[in-house]
Amino acid sequence: MRTAASVITLLACLHASACSASEARYVTWDNDSWFKTDRYYTNGIQFSSRTTDDTRGESTRRWTDAACRWFGCADARLLLSQHSVGQLMYTPADITIAARQPFDRPYAGLLYVERAWLFMEADGQAITTLSAQAGVTGKLSLAEPAQKLFHRIFDRPEPRGWDHQVGNTLAVLVSAERRSAWPSLSGAVVGNIRLHSAGHWRLAVGNLMSYAAGGVTVTLGKNLPPVSPAPPGIVNRAAPLDTACRWQWVQCTVTVGAEVRGMAYNLFLQGRPWRDDPGVRPRRWVGDLTAGLRMDFPSTRGRDHGPWFAQLRATRRTAEFRVPAGEALRVPRHTIGSLTLGVDF
Repeated sequence: MRTAASVITLLACLHASACSASEARYVTWDNDSWFKTDRYYTNGIQFSSRTTDDTRGESTRRWTDAACRWFGCADARLLLSQHSVGQLMYTPADITIAARQPFDRPYAGLLYVERAWLFMEADGQAITTLSAQAGVTGKLSLAEPAQKLFHRIFDRPEPRGWDHQVGNTLAVLVSAERRSAWPSLSGAVVGNIRLHSAGHWRLAVGNLMSYAAGGVTVTLGKNLPPVSPAPPGIVNRAAPLDTACRWQWVQCTVTVGAEVRGMAYNLFLQGRPWRDDPGVRPRRWVGDLTAGLRMDFPSTRGRDHGPWFAQLRATRRTAEFRVPAGEALRVPRHTIGSLTLGVDF
């Protein structure tokens, strides 16, 4: 526990050092219990801050400049930097079984810090995101005590199989994503409400996972920019966010998206290479369908901060792993709910 506490302290310090001059701070909570399940990607919590100030050090600037020469953002301006710390946890379908479950998803956790830099093209038609994530898995992730405490407080079944989780390791992941507006599929819908479409691709490499992804996002609202970063925010709007809702006290933006990923490796499913970790055979193609609603509350604006906002999102994910023929276990699709609460500065 002393080692785990040291890890927590280190991650918290790294995050706190990046929280000055924030333009926004928010927390996101993912959980599948909103859809009456408790399995697979079952919980995630992330605390984030973002700033429009360029806080990159010399080494970070060299790295992002070199990456931008590869990914087409060499002439783009830095839109914002985002700093996050969080925890993820994964479990099999039946958490009341203490024995190892060789044909179901293994227990796994991750405690991490992440930094991301978003660059916008001069014409506002494309955004490139570069990110780097580092964390720890296994017992150091503290996923086991976190889930047990949550279940004890809310009188839920005790998870009994954490002795068979993916083991301790330092996990890293770097990724690049580019989102581009599709003007031909964007336009006015009703009155001042507009629909904006954008496509994206993403490449991610690391010992946490490696994959390539592509998808599309449709956004419905007023005063929308040509293209926006992935939820939870329309953070590069050129004008005050207007409402697609029927009430004046809340301003709304609706997003719908789809993504397909080609998975080369996933530590949470396959375990650490050359170790006696539990693992299952992953599916190489995984898809997500998402729908989200962001609500800004203009009356909550204060003297030293902007309005508070909330975002609800649901993600429907295809099966991520296979089981041998003849096994009774069925691997269903999975749905995760997400709630983000935050404030703009």
